[in-house]
Formats: sequence, C-alpha cells, structure tokens
Amino acid sequence: RKTLSLTQGFPNLSSVHISSCNGLKDLTWLLFAPNITSLEVLESGLLEAIISQEKATSVAIPFQKLESLRLHNLATLKNIYWGPLPFPCLKTIHITECPELRKLPLDSKSVSRVEEFAIKYKEEDWFERVEWDDEGTKLRFLPFFKFFGPEWQVTYVR
Repeated sequence: RKTLSLTQGFPNLSSVHISSCNGLKDLTWLLFAPNITSLEVLESGLLEAIISQEKATSVAIPFQKLESLRLHNLATLKNIYWGPLPFPCLKTIHITECPELRKLPLDSKSVSRVEEFAIKYKEEDWFERVEWDDEGTKLRFLPFFKFFGPEWQVTYVR
C-alpha cells in the first residue's frame, strides 16, 4: 500500500465538484490538494465530514486558497473540519439541506477580508441551530449570514 505525501499530492487541482457519491464518508484526501479555490459537494448521502479528524495524519492546514465552498443536500454531514481554520481567501459559504451541520470551522480570526464574506443558507431553522465556540465569533460572522429562502435554487456547475 502506497501513501501519498503532501509534496506529491494534487498541486494543480483548483476546483472540485463532487455530486451523488453516496459511498463517501469523508473527503480527507483534500488535504493533498493545497491549491483548491472552489469546493462543491452535492447530494452525497453518507458524507459525515469533509476532513475526518480520525483519518487526517498530516499537519497541513487545509483550504488556504479556498474562495468558495458549496454544500448541498448532505443529510449526514456533521462537520467540515473539527476546529477553526484560517481562511485567508474565503468569500462565500453556501449551505443548503445539511441538517446535521451545526458548526462551521470559524473563529473570530478565520476570515481575513470579512467585509467581502457571506454565508448563504436556505433553511431558516438551520441558521438558528448553528453553534458557536464563543460570543466573539458569533458577533463577527452573524452580520454576514444571508438568507435565500425556499425560492432559492442551487445551480449546479458541470
């Protein structure tokens, strides 16, 4: 069994679109793709985590170049990452139909350009269930939540 080192990995991979992959439980392999700018994960019913704490063996900090994260119809997704992450380039997070996702990997220092940042969501009850590590994080990001209601449709990038 051969393992991939971070230096090998997928350095040219910048956009990832995963749809209807119902056998996946996590996407920990994304640790080997340090230059991802866009990540879209849709309709993958068994996905529990984007990066699994149990499987992550590297010390690499993921998503340093991520600009857009779109998560849709992931019924069992519980987390993106187990703790807060720095997101120096992140501009948008779109979340629709992810009822088990309660925490975002954010703290009060996570997003550099917060004035350009938005967290877009479709279900009002999801927003009400979001859990925060501390009041400072909640106060920093609350103004950037954008509700798009039931009329909002997810557009698929193909």
